[in-house]
Amino acid sequence: MCNETHQEIERIAGGAGWDSFTLILLIARWLEAARQSQLLLAHLSELAVNEEDSDSEI
Repeated sequence: MCNETHQEIERIAGGAGWDSFTLILLIARWLEAARQSQLLLAHLSELAVNEEDSDSEI
């Protein structure tokens, strides 16, 4: 499920030599500074709940 944003993030991270842990930390810092972290956390929580629900249906 790769989209343009995903591809661009991978290109930038690859060029800088960042691993996924470093990339997550940098994104988290930006989210905090931009006051967007709560929106992302709510979205991820919803995805996780939906994932758990789909797993329990199996």
